[in-house]
Amino acid sequence: MRGPLGRYLAEDITMPPPVMFLATSLLLCIPTIAAAQVPQDLREAMQARVAAVWKKDTTAWSRLTADEFTVVVPEGRLQTKADRLASLAAEPPEPPHPLEREQIHIYGDAAAVRRFIDGSEWVLEVWARQKGAWRVVASQVNLAKS
Repeated sequence: MRGPLGRYLAEDITMPPPVMFLATSLLLCIPTIAAAQVPQDLREAMQARVAAVWKKDTTAWSRLTADEFTVVVPEGRLQTKADRLASLAAEPPEPPHPLEREQIHIYGDAAAVRRFIDGSEWVLEVWARQKGAWRVVASQVNLAKS
């Protein structure tokens, strides 16, 4: 039956049970499928770099960070890899902070990673596969509004 303007009414559009089951199953699997598309070596590099930040492990952090790396820190200053390494070396180690709402988007040999840290900071990282290894090439950290 058609309603005003010739549109079908919602009650007239039904899916057979097998189609409804398949559609629901696919929707439930989408997060799993998307997670499976993130390369394992990228996941491992991401975990190692986050651990290096908390431990203040400048050697691991440097290995996972491109030479051309820049970061915009919450105060709005641009830092180079050398600037950030010096800051990292001067900081005391910290226990791991909670990472939330992580989203990873893959673009061939590049990835955009967004996450929320500590309930107070948004971090956006751009990763690139360079000479067979994943490295962060740019990052931006913004404080969350309270």
